[in-house]
Amino acid sequence: MASLSWHCCRAIQTRAKACYFNPKHPAAAFINDTEVLPPLFDGCFFYMLGSFCKPPKDELIQLVKGGGGQLLNRQPKPESDVMQTLSAAPYHAQPASDQVLCTQYILYDPQSSYKPQKVRVGKVWSAPSTWLLDCIAAFQLLPVPEH
Repeated sequence: MASLSWHCCRAIQTRAKACYFNPKHPAAAFINDTEVLPPLFDGCFFYMLGSFCKPPKDELIQLVKGGGGQLLNRQPKPESDVMQTLSAAPYHAQPASDQVLCTQYILYDPQSSYKPQKVRVGKVWSAPSTWLLDCIAAFQLLPVPEH
């Protein structure tokens, strides 16, 4: 997994043409791997809403899967009792944050002309695809930005 994390950080830097690199983040991925801890997106489920330009949807899917996340075929319904009773928890969420409750993310392209309704209900949150890239670059689940 450490080599995948290095690869992901490099790919993000190249695509975004911005310097996300911080020497401690790949080290965090390496430590995570050597201590046999769960991958970055362990306990997280992702639904890809709409089309994506940069990076393309297939690359986002590879990053999610490479980070141990799971893909959803249907958009999660925040008000669903089934969704709210799932017992999965994201391993890498900061313990004091409200993200320990969130397990399902609806990802969208913030550059798209379509702006989805903001969702932040229980275990289901919406997040821009840039948030996913930033999480990988930092090797931690970052707070989801307000949009």
